[in-house]
Amino acid sequence: MKLTGAIFDLDGTLLDSMPYWESVGLRYLLEQDIPVTDTVTFALRLKTMTLPEAAAYFRRDFGVQDSVEEICTHINGMIADDYRFHAPLKEGVREMLETMQQNGVRMCVASATDHRLVEAALKRLEVLEYFSFILTCGDLNTSKNLPYIFDECTRRLGTKKASTAVFEDSLHCVITASSAGYPVVGVYDASAASEEKEIRSLSCMYVRKWKEFSFSCLGHTAEK
Repeated sequence: MKLTGAIFDLDGTLLDSMPYWESVGLRYLLEQDIPVTDTVTFALRLKTMTLPEAAAYFRRDFGVQDSVEEICTHINGMIADDYRFHAPLKEGVREMLETMQQNGVRMCVASATDHRLVEAALKRLEVLEYFSFILTCGDLNTSKNLPYIFDECTRRLGTKKASTAVFEDSLHCVITASSAGYPVVGVYDASAASEEKEIRSLSCMYVRKWKEFSFSCLGHTAEK
């Protein structure tokens, strides 16, 4: 297989940004003077949700009176500075993207994070130009529990599913992509350490650090 396309998750895959998301839901509810007694279950439930889904959860289970749109706007505002000024690339990302580009692989980002924040972070980190486009769950009104975002990315890249790798750090996203027939590269992130064994079992390649990535492990042969 010659790799022709690459669909990258952002948070925990390209960007070391999961710590911001792990705390923001709890911080939001505390701002509303709403206590969370079981923080472990709370964090696990939020992990697979898009922001609108989380907002609906806050309304339904915690009695938040604001609308879903108001909650999303508030939370995006809380986390905006982290993307615009602080969140770093994971080590080795820039070098990996350069290698991808040199091998003629068409790349995009598929994220559950707000489109404007994704773009702001990638532009600040000077890697935006590597990607043909950014596509978010909000753009499509979907989640990564469904393969639609990956299918739409492939359509826009103009590549075939079998030669388009999906790079993800979260188990539920890996399950979605692999079940839909995409070759998956699992990427280690501390936020999903407990899922590593399952992610490995569903991935054609797993990298704990980006310097471990190798085209040859995907059966890729560069054109002469």
